[in-house]
Amino acid sequence: MIAKLLAAIWTAIAPSLGNHLWQSTLFACVIALLTLVLRNNRAQIRYWLWLAASLKFLVPFSLLAGMGSYLASPRASAPSETRLYFAMEQVGQPFTRQTVAAIPHATPSGVSQNLIYLLPALLVAWLCGFAIVLFVWCVRWRRISASVRESEPLHEGREVEALHQLEALAGMPKHVAIRSSCGSLEPGIFGIVRPVLLWPRGINGHLEDAHLKSVLAHELLHIRRRDNLAAAIHMLVEAAFWFHPLVWWMGTRLVDERERACDEEVLQSGSDRQVYAESILKICEFCVGSPLTCVSGVTGAELKSRITRIMSQQVARKLDFNRKLLLGAAAVLAVAAPIAAGMLHAAPSRAASQVQNATVAIPAYATVTIAPSKSSGDTLMFGPDEFISKNASLQQVIRAAYGVEDDRIVGAPTWLTSEKYDVEAREDSSAMNDPRKLSLDQRVSEQKVMLQALFSDRLKLALHRETRELSIYALVVSRGGPKLQQSKPGDTYPNGFKGPDGVARPGFHFKGNNLIGQGVPITPLLWHLSWQLHRTVLDETGLSGSYDFAVQLPDGIPLGIDNPTPPESYESALSAAIEQQLGLKLEPRKASMEVLVIDHVEKPSEFQAQNSTAKAPVYKVASIKLDQAGTASLQTGKGIIRQRLLLTPGVFAATNVSTLDLIRTAYGIKDYQISGAPDWFHSELYDVDAKAEQSVIDDLQKLGNDQRDLENQSMAQAFLEHHFKMTLHHETKDLPIYSLVVAERGKLHEAHGDCGPPPALQPEWTPGMPIPPPPCGSLRTSSWDGRFDGLKVPMTQLVANLSNLTNTMVKDKTNLAGEYDMNLVWAPDPSQLPPRPAGLPPIDPPYPNRVPLVTALQQQLGLKLELQTAPTDILVIDHVEKPTEN
Repeated sequence: MIAKLLAAIWTAIAPSLGNHLWQSTLFACVIALLTLVLRNNRAQIRYWLWLAASLKFLVPFSLLAGMGSYLASPRASAPSETRLYFAMEQVGQPFTRQTVAAIPHATPSGVSQNLIYLLPALLVAWLCGFAIVLFVWCVRWRRISASVRESEPLHEGREVEALHQLEALAGMPKHVAIRSSCGSLEPGIFGIVRPVLLWPRGINGHLEDAHLKSVLAHELLHIRRRDNLAAAIHMLVEAAFWFHPLVWWMGTRLVDERERACDEEVLQSGSDRQVYAESILKICEFCVGSPLTCVSGVTGAELKSRITRIMSQQVARKLDFNRKLLLGAAAVLAVAAPIAAGMLHAAPSRAASQVQNATVAIPAYATVTIAPSKSSGDTLMFGPDEFISKNASLQQVIRAAYGVEDDRIVGAPTWLTSEKYDVEAREDSSAMNDPRKLSLDQRVSEQKVMLQALFSDRLKLALHRETRELSIYALVVSRGGPKLQQSKPGDTYPNGFKGPDGVARPGFHFKGNNLIGQGVPITPLLWHLSWQLHRTVLDETGLSGSYDFAVQLPDGIPLGIDNPTPPESYESALSAAIEQQLGLKLEPRKASMEVLVIDHVEKPSEFQAQNSTAKAPVYKVASIKLDQAGTASLQTGKGIIRQRLLLTPGVFAATNVSTLDLIRTAYGIKDYQISGAPDWFHSELYDVDAKAEQSVIDDLQKLGNDQRDLENQSMAQAFLEHHFKMTLHHETKDLPIYSLVVAERGKLHEAHGDCGPPPALQPEWTPGMPIPPPPCGSLRTSSWDGRFDGLKVPMTQLVANLSNLTNTMVKDKTNLAGEYDMNLVWAPDPSQLPPRPAGLPPIDPPYPNRVPLVTALQQQLGLKLELQTAPTDILVIDHVEKPTEN
């Protein structure tokens, strides 16, 4: 446990601490060069430069870099910017391990074990040094503090009068307390918040009035400049970084420039040079200097050179334009450089998470489908120009896209692993003619990047990387040696599986719980073992050939790509089976591994799941116009005489249809999923006539049903967005939903055999004409009359109809997989009904002896709608305009 903790601490702090020390040292060296350039200018400027160098040890550049990352533009950075960032990172962060483009399949962290064992000694050494420095400072502080406590306040005397005169000349609002000390310490300012002037008793007899005023003027300058506060800050730097010699050298420079700056200001105020130099010498003759730099005195610095500067007639030069420009540029660069590094970091970090090639543009998939699974078997495969996943969780797709195992994906919500989806993503036909001539492995690597981008766009996937201690397995050769049969060149695997052409090929296949490999390397075996164990497996076998083998895995966890996490008993049984049958062994290990931490991810919406051709074909002929007669009939309440809505391959046609109906059809959503619709979406009816070229229609006819529907919807969406000048976006909101559950069994009759005669109609039905039998396999619904019926109806049809009738999402929680004969009547709510078709009497009053839909559903079919709340995908219309006739 201690070793793990030390490894985690070292991994976390070592690179950051190394980078911080390097950056601070580099910054101090730059400051030293600047002070050298400004050596003939005012000492105050050099003092502030050295103070900035000291503060840099307390303020890491990573704070400014983090600010820059928030300011970074979301656009993709150009390759030159990426190269610039990595150049800056090499110089500014030499101790940071460079981010790789993709997470390796299974690579332990390279933390040095020797350094881990040295960490306690290093930590103890630092704590000892820190404690010793603080102890020395505290002892000296207590000695001076005792002198202050033993001193007596002075309220009169020539030193008090001189002090008040100088305070008035300086415009200081408050008097500085002066206390007489019997010790031998030099005159000095003690304290930061409420400074006190400690004045040695008997020193007055050695100082004339001019000397006295010079010394007091010097001390008042320390107060006005807040030199004690700056000195205390640097003392903290010295205590924390006691091992760094540059820190102590900077402390000397700070004291030198502090005293020199005060000397310059005292002389500029009109004091005589000789008198001022004599006063310093007299103080040095009769007093001892302060042992603490945060008690500002008179002496300080190197006395001989200081007196020489005072007595020389040299005047510190003011900054000329060039030096002001130099200082300004240095200040801007010190702040802007880390911010710029943070802004440039956005592109490399995204590139690192998406395996981007800086010189080659990664294409996007032309068509993408993400839909709740309707498949029975499971599949997950990369092809030359496609990725297909059937009946698998989206976590498994993420695992494949990033090349990590399940144990290296952290923070995944429950639905990411529990809900199954079918994912199909294909490039356009030109991908196979790519002039880059990529190999199959290169195309698969490229598709992994494309999948990462797809998840970022569709699922709003945001993640970051961390290094964590994980329990993994290492596949090693057991003592008896491997029991694998090495494949021979040209071997046709007569006992293996064959392709459709009857030719046996290398690969894996499953037969019950038997995993059979023919002509395969060890790596695919690692993948299958990782899938079974949901844990990283490292290859330490040293086997590099291709092999034929068969291994019967333990019962309990079926073979596949998305199986439940096994119990510990299965892990030991699997290891025993591998060792007995293959001569290999799974050894448990602990290793620091890089993991993916999911910060945010969203479920694919219904329309996102269905959406998606990047380049959908367009209609050759496309027109839309307001149906004046239908709109007038709707607005007067006379009913709509004829109404039609058709979306077939290459054809989008409508008569007397509202904009809401058009959007609902094109996007495959319900009314409750549309937000921001204006009133005329309901009150105005349109006629649509859109048709693609015959060649496009023929191509669409050749597609499978699901893909053809996607293409049809994409064409209709593009048509509506163009003609209505519509912009929209998707959101997820918590909305009321219904869960359909079984409340009472025996009232819903399961259908058997062919569709027979329809069940008897309820007596409330008013006959007007012969009624045909209900449809077989779907529901015949009339919301105006409050009834539906059907034969051999699956629950999916009932759920879809209830969603339309209630205008609320309904989820099937019945677990009923059969087909049922249904007949239901209820009392419709006139306020929630669309206009009644012409020729039918109005529903007023409501049908007698009927109950609302929810009650009727429970009484007649034994099913119940339970009201809940759940995240629901919403289509938000940001802008829309009425179309002009064309």
